[in-house]
Amino acid sequence: MGKVDLECQWKPIQDFIHGLWVLTGGWWGSCGVFVLERAGVRTFRDNDNIDRSQELKPEIDRAIKESRASIAVLSEKYANSRWCLDELLLILEQRRSFNHFVLPVFYHVDPSDVRSQRQSFAINVDEGAEGSKWTEYNVNRWKAALTEVADLTGMVVSGSETDFISEIVGTIKSELDLKLVSTPAHLVGMGTRAKSINSWLENEQSGINVLAICGMGGSGKTTLAKFIYNSNKQKFGSSSYLEEIGKHSKQAHGLLELQKQLLTDILGGNNIASISSVSAGTRKVEDALQVKRVLIILDDIDEREELDALLGTKAIHTQSRIIITTRLLDINAWFGSISWSCKVHELELLNDDESLELLSSHAFGSKLPMEGFKELAVHLAQYCAGSPLALKVLGSSLFVDVGQPWKINSMIEIWRSTLNSLNSFKGDLDCKIQGILQKSFDSLPHASNKELFLHIAFFFVGEYEGYVAKILEHDWNAKAGIMTLINRCLLTISPSKKLMMHQLLQEMARNIVLQESRDPAARSRVSQNDESYHLLRKGEGSKTIEGLALDMYKLRKGRT
Repeated sequence: MGKVDLECQWKPIQDFIHGLWVLTGGWWGSCGVFVLERAGVRTFRDNDNIDRSQELKPEIDRAIKESRASIAVLSEKYANSRWCLDELLLILEQRRSFNHFVLPVFYHVDPSDVRSQRQSFAINVDEGAEGSKWTEYNVNRWKAALTEVADLTGMVVSGSETDFISEIVGTIKSELDLKLVSTPAHLVGMGTRAKSINSWLENEQSGINVLAICGMGGSGKTTLAKFIYNSNKQKFGSSSYLEEIGKHSKQAHGLLELQKQLLTDILGGNNIASISSVSAGTRKVEDALQVKRVLIILDDIDEREELDALLGTKAIHTQSRIIITTRLLDINAWFGSISWSCKVHELELLNDDESLELLSSHAFGSKLPMEGFKELAVHLAQYCAGSPLALKVLGSSLFVDVGQPWKINSMIEIWRSTLNSLNSFKGDLDCKIQGILQKSFDSLPHASNKELFLHIAFFFVGEYEGYVAKILEHDWNAKAGIMTLINRCLLTISPSKKLMMHQLLQEMARNIVLQESRDPAARSRVSQNDESYHLLRKGEGSKTIEGLALDMYKLRKGRT
C-alpha cells in the first residue's frame, strides 16, 4: 500500500469476538479494512455509513464515548483541522476519566514536532475571521493535547504499511483483550480519586515504589484499584492483579497459587510449574521484580506474611509500581525493615452529590432520582454516609422499574418503610454490608480490642479521646486499643480530639450485640431507652451487661 494523504476521518470498529468498541483514525483504505476483518473485526467507515446531510460531529462524539480505545493517526495535515483537535481533546478526556486506551500513530511525522508544535503542527491564534475557532483559549488547549498525546507510548510508521497495520491491530487487541479486570457498572467519582495516584504512577523520580489505598470495608478501595489498573497497565512492561489476597491466602496452598499467578503474569508462564514451596516462589518473585518494570495490584492485604511472600524483601526495579488495598492505616511500618518507601493514600468517601448519583444509578438506572423519590433518596444516601458498598446494595434492593408506573406509589411506601427501619437503631443492616464491615472487626488482634470497639460504638462516639481513654484504660487497655482501632480504619479522631465512627460501623456493632440474644437482659450492651428503663426497673441483666445507657430526658419526653 502506497503513502496516503491523510485527513481526519474517524471510524468506530466493533470487535464481535470480545464485544469491544475501538475508535480508529483515517488511513485505513481497503488494505486496513482487510486486515481488520481478517482479525475478526467488522469495520464501520464514515464515508459509507454516515449520511452526508447529517452533522458529523455528534456522530463522532458518540462513537468516541462508546469506544474502549482510540488510535490517533497523526499525519502532516492533522493540526490543520479544528475537528481533529477537538476530537483529540475528547479522546484524552475519555482516557483520563475512563478506561480508554489511546494509541498514537505517527504517520510520516516526527513525534517531537507534535510534542513541541513545530513544522506542520505549529498552530497559532487567528482572531481575524469572524467566528473563528482559533482563539487563544482553544489554541492553548489544543497545544496541551498535542503535547499530551505525543508523550504517550505510540508507534511510528516504518517498513511495509500492510505489516504495520497488522501490528496496530495486534496491539489494540492485546491491550483491550488481556488482563483487564472487571469494574462495577456505575463508576462515580473514580476520576477525581485516581488523579493523585495517577500522578504518583507517572512520577519516575518519586523514589516511592509502593502505595497503599487504605479505608474501611466497603469504601471503594478495590474498585479504585481496578480502575487505576485498567487505566495504566499498558504503560508497563508487565502487569498483575491479585484479588482478595486475605481470603485466598487462608486456603490450602493459597499463597503458593497467588505466587504462581503473579509470576505467570510477569514472566509469561516460564518455569512456573517448578515452584514447589512459598519460599522458592518468593525467591523467584524477587528475581523477577529486580529486572522487570511492572505494575502490580495486591488487593485486600491483611497480614505482613502475605506481603513478604508476594514481594520478598530485595530491591525492585526503580520504575515498577505496586498498589495495595488494605484496611490497615499503619501498613507503611511494614516496609521499614526492608528500606522500601510506602505512600499511604487514605480513601475519601463519596460526597453528597456523588452518593445520590450512585444510589440513583442502581435504584432508577439514571443519575437523578425519579419524580416522587428525591427526598427519600437524599435521606437514604445520607444514611449511607458516603459508603459505595451501602449505596450500591440499598439502591439495588430498592430498584424501581420505570416500565411499571402502576407500582410507583407502592414503591414509595417501601422506600419510606426501609428508611424508617434503618433509622430505628435496631441493627437492621443488610447482611452483605454487615459481612464486609465485620471483616475488620473479626480481624482485630485481641478480644479486648473487640470489646473496646463495641463499647465506643455504643456509648462514646463524639466524646473526647482523653476522657474515654481514662475511663476504659483499666478494663480494655484503651490507650493502645484506640490506636489499634484507628489503624484498622474502625475509628477516627476529629480535629477537636473527639472519637468519631462511621454510622455504618455503629450499625454493625449494634448488629453484633443483637445477635448475642433476643433478650436484652442477656446482651452485653443496651442503649435503647425503653429497654434500659425496663431492665433497671426489673433489676435484670446484672450478670451479663457490660454497659447500659439511659437518657432520662428522652425517656420523659417519650412518655409525655
